[in-house]
Amino acid sequence: MDTLCSEDWNLLAGRQVQIRKDGRIVRTGRVDTVTKAANALWLESHGAHLRTLFEKAEGYAAWPVADEQETDSL
Repeated sequence: MDTLCSEDWNLLAGRQVQIRKDGRIVRTGRVDTVTKAANALWLESHGAHLRTLFEKAEGYAAWPVADEQETDSL
């Protein structure tokens, strides 16, 4: 079951999220840092995935997920 898309990225620091763009899941990971303006966030590095910046202005959305839904394949 999907949770709601988070409009306020300030609430996501330290949380597990799915990053989506155009309805597709781009990546799942833990939010490392959110910018002061809450218009961009960094996902922590995990395995082969480097620490990555995602910006709202580029069409990315963040969907919080429960930790047990974490997937290593994304």
